[in-house]
Amino acid sequence: MKSFRLSILLAVCSSLSLCGNARAETDADVSAVEVSPPASAPAFLTSLPAASEPSLFESAIAQKNVELENRIQRLEAQLNQGSQCVQDPCCAIEQRLLQQECGSGGLFGAVEVTFLKPAFSGAANSVAVSTGQVISTHYQTGVRYILGYANDSGLGVRARYWSFNQNSLFAQPNPTAAELGIAVEAADTEVTLAQVLRRWNLDVSGGLRYGKLQYSNPGLTVFNPGTVTFEGIGPTAALGLRRGLENSGFSLFGNARGSLMVGDIRTAAVLVNVPRGTVEDEVMTTIENQFGVAWNHQFSNHMLLEVRTAWESQYWMNSLLSDNYYGVGTNLALMGPTLGVELRY
Repeated sequence: MKSFRLSILLAVCSSLSLCGNARAETDADVSAVEVSPPASAPAFLTSLPAASEPSLFESAIAQKNVELENRIQRLEAQLNQGSQCVQDPCCAIEQRLLQQECGSGGLFGAVEVTFLKPAFSGAANSVAVSTGQVISTHYQTGVRYILGYANDSGLGVRARYWSFNQNSLFAQPNPTAAELGIAVEAADTEVTLAQVLRRWNLDVSGGLRYGKLQYSNPGLTVFNPGTVTFEGIGPTAALGLRRGLENSGFSLFGNARGSLMVGDIRTAAVLVNVPRGTVEDEVMTTIENQFGVAWNHQFSNHMLLEVRTAWESQYWMNSLLSDNYYGVGTNLALMGPTLGVELRY
């Protein structure tokens, strides 16, 4: 009986062992099939990215969304600023004045050669008969030097110096060899502000001017021999406008300047019926303007060259010098063309 039970137990163990081996082989085959894709599967299926990683298309869409959000924020800020400017009209002007082209500042220097002719007449009561034109004038050169600096916001400083000297012959019936000397000097130191208003370049400046005007007469003519000199200092202000002509490099410009100087007139004769001496606290008013065309060229080293030509007018006015009985008979006017060259770096 014991031997029969032992044989049955061995038969059951053998059966269980065979079932375990068969199940292990089946599991191995199944895992092999899951790990190794069929040889005939397409290549693109094996290279697909994992589901957890975003695709290139999704990344591009996300970047575009960020750019659109930033642009919407900028537009909203501009709209809010525009609504404020509508409520305050001065705000629009202020915003325009703040729109200065970046990088436009730097050192600059210019030389202008003036070809001016004095307009000078008068002294009719100083002679027995009126001779009409007293001085026969002609064009004479003068030189103006300009040096300055401006930062990128358009604020800067500028210094200018101009001198003019001419000897003009007296008209008949005065002696043909007699001459009247006319000498003029002007030196300006000022603060400048350059801004852009739409397509116009605006230049505003203000400061101090030193001015000198001298008449000299070595011989005896309608005036007494000697000299008369005004020398003074006072405020000066200027306004300039410029408009570019598309992308041609050419531009039209114009400027005007006014000065009011207080000083003394030192006379050593020349002025009829005025004794030799000093006349204190005299006022000299000057008005200047230019209208012309400019051409500029930008070099690769950030240097700008400008060549300009203009018609220039100057008026020097003083009540004593213009008096037809005591003075030389008229105010002094100077008119003629001007040629200038400027370098800006």
